[in-house]
Amino acid sequence: MDHRAITLQRMQVFCAVYEHGSFSAAARALSISQPTVSKHLRDLERALGMTLFILDHGRITPSNEAGWLYHQSKFLSEGVRELSKRIDRFRTGAERQLSVGCVGMLTRHHLPHAVARIMAQMPDLSLNLWVQTAIEQLSAIRAGQIDLGLCVGMVDCADLHAVRIGQGKLVMMAPPEAPGADMACITPQDIVDYGVGIDVPYDRPLGKLYHNWLGGRAPSQAAGRIVAYSLQVMVPLAQQLRRTVVIDSFSASAMAGDDMRLIDLHPEVTFDVLAISARPLDQLGPARDLTEAMQRVLAAATGPHPADKVQKHAGA
Repeated sequence: MDHRAITLQRMQVFCAVYEHGSFSAAARALSISQPTVSKHLRDLERALGMTLFILDHGRITPSNEAGWLYHQSKFLSEGVRELSKRIDRFRTGAERQLSVGCVGMLTRHHLPHAVARIMAQMPDLSLNLWVQTAIEQLSAIRAGQIDLGLCVGMVDCADLHAVRIGQGKLVMMAPPEAPGADMACITPQDIVDYGVGIDVPYDRPLGKLYHNWLGGRAPSQAAGRIVAYSLQVMVPLAQQLRRTVVIDSFSASAMAGDDMRLIDLHPEVTFDVLAISARPLDQLGPARDLTEAMQRVLAAATGPHPADKVQKHAGA
């Protein structure tokens, strides 16, 4: 049997003839000619080595083999019909779906506000959201698992489409008793001298920025050093252990308490917020709309900068 001859179109024709009981009715249902229906069936029977329909006095009767084959393959025809309907709905905008990955620092405030905006505009939108690192997002975008990634910092995405939609900065958070907590700002030399209590990994986007700011110099390595690979745990750890931490301004604004002082880095370290996709955003509909909503939310959160809302050292 030639498996290549069992095509989807031939199986659709077979199912249509079986369901409608005649070549002419199947041809009308599929919007093709009756001779085309006859040819597809002859080619399918030849490929299978089976007789599927018996012609008797102008009427066709399915063979036993045809009944078995129909029940084994009718899902193909049903699937194609459903796919055609969904394609039509996507073309007309009646059905929309969007899968998004986002770094944790933007999920407490910015992403929920942006989602609220687009859901108000598109209540029929089916939205799937994941909290992912930049590395996880890039892998998911390249694999076609998500439509849009929302990343920050130094991200290797030259093969993808990236749009800058906002900006944040790195800050230090410190309990009053920590070394350097009384300073108006922190320099790379201060970090080298004092170290930090909760360190950021250098292989992550923000960690790369931090490492570049240090000029490649390593901070003082005290016993009991902690490296936190999640932004969600960095501030709680610093608060509980009474240690300093260098973190992004978004997380600092969302998680700072009265017992933690906010100290600027000098020189200032800023980073871009990026919307990343496999194709240009103007081709992606809802992904473009969510990106624009995120851009507006981020712009509204600056001037004063979100980190400026956290109480700074009195001498700053």
